[in-house]
Amino acid sequence: MTSTRLKVNIEYGDLRAEFEGDPSEVYASVIRFLEKAIPTYSLASRIAYSTDLQTLLEQLSDIIAYNQREGVLFLKPINALPAADAILLFLAKRYIEHALGLRDSPTASFSEIQSAIGKPDKTVSGRLSELLQKGYVRRLDRGDYTITTLALKMLTEAQPKPHP
Repeated sequence: MTSTRLKVNIEYGDLRAEFEGDPSEVYASVIRFLEKAIPTYSLASRIAYSTDLQTLLEQLSDIIAYNQREGVLFLKPINALPAADAILLFLAKRYIEHALGLRDSPTASFSEIQSAIGKPDKTVSGRLSELLQKGYVRRLDRGDYTITTLALKMLTEAQPKPHP
C-alpha cells in the first residue's frame, strides 16, 4: 500500500522552505509560511475571496459525488428541484469538473443547461435572467454561462441547501 505524500519546495528571494507530508498538513504549513514571509500576501488574503473546492464538495456532498469511472455525478435528480437551484447546481458541477481537470471550461451553453435540468426553455430563460441579476451567474460573450464566485460562496455557506 502506498501512502500519498506531498512535497513542496519554496524559494522566494533569500527565503527557502520545504514541506512534506499529508497534503492537507503541507497545504496548511505552506499558507502559514507565506503569511509570515510575505506580509502583502497576508493582507491580500484577508480581502480576497476564492472558493475552496474541498469546502464546496463537502457542502454539496449529499447532491454531488465523484468516482473515477463516472466522474462528477448527481446523486439525486436535479430536475425535481426548482429551476434556479438546478441551474446553480449544474453550473457548480461544471465548475467542479473544471477544477478537477475533467473539463476544459467551467461554462455551459443554454441548451446544455436546459437539457441537464429538464425544464422548458422559457423557465430556464427566466431563471437565468434572475440569476444574472442577482450576480450568481455570468453570461460570457459567446453565449455560455458560468457560475460566479458569489454563487459558489453562497453554496458553501448556505444552511440548509440554497434556494435563491
